[in-house]
Amino acid sequence: MDTQLYDTVIVGGGPAGLNAALYLGRSRRRVLLIDSGDARNMAAGVMHNVLTNDGADIADFRARSRTELAPYDVSFRDDEVVSASGDGDTVTVSTKESGTFRTRTLLYAAGVRSILPPLPGIADLWGQEVFECPYCHAWEVRERTIAVYGGSVPSECLASTLTAWSDDLTYLSDGRELPEDERGRLTAAAVPVVTDTVARLERDPEAGVRVVFEDGRTARYGALFLHLDTEPRIDPLRPWVDAADLESVQSDDRGRTRVPRLYVAGDLGRNMHQAAMAAASGGLAGMAINSDLIREDRPGSLPAPPPPAPAP
Repeated sequence: MDTQLYDTVIVGGGPAGLNAALYLGRSRRRVLLIDSGDARNMAAGVMHNVLTNDGADIADFRARSRTELAPYDVSFRDDEVVSASGDGDTVTVSTKESGTFRTRTLLYAAGVRSILPPLPGIADLWGQEVFECPYCHAWEVRERTIAVYGGSVPSECLASTLTAWSDDLTYLSDGRELPEDERGRLTAAAVPVVTDTVARLERDPEAGVRVVFEDGRTARYGALFLHLDTEPRIDPLRPWVDAADLESVQSDDRGRTRVPRLYVAGDLGRNMHQAAMAAASGGLAGMAINSDLIREDRPGSLPAPPPPAPAP
């Protein structure tokens, strides 16, 4: 067991966790960042919409960020957190290989997990020819033929949004009967609907994506977009959250939760899964943690923050 008492342990080494580490390190806090390396967007290879890093390699961005944190009291462990729990004025964090760590606060920035539909071939194309975010990936396939898959999760608003990048869009309902409002939005956006059942997706060396329908017919597209469901990656927190009698991790706009000493940042704390926004939320959480530690060390020196809103 590491005998040090950290000011903050950060779980997750993406933009949110790294930026929080920067804020806290520059606040003279002792920080440990634990990262499993299992990033949701790693399949894409590059990141976008971050000034000076638009199109940057994700792994390189993470490595450079760690280098920039070298002047501060920030250490790293490449490991997986298996449990975390609070007891009075400390939090105990247990990892798969590195042992146990004690900290005054825990910032959980491990993000969410994308749930791909059970469509044969989609996993092999994910992040390269199949995407979710138009703001992250549509520029690279602008003015090309684009399919929008709406067979599992309705994606008509995504199709309408993609009209900003292409006039040649097709909505694949995969045999699903479209309700009137969904079909109405597609009609308003001038996006045609193909109702045939999709059998599988294949990589097309010339076009990008080949859609094979159940009847054997095929269609080629430059890319395929779809909206995905996600689930929070909070398994290590579950006993702690359950013990606090909460069904989910709710936070205020600075990452404070209703669980004492637990903060969240990044994709876990907001619906917009964007690198720049995740980094911003990490900065906000870092400032909140520093302020709360000052309140604890110097009672009365800062006004108390408003409590996080209860879960709906």
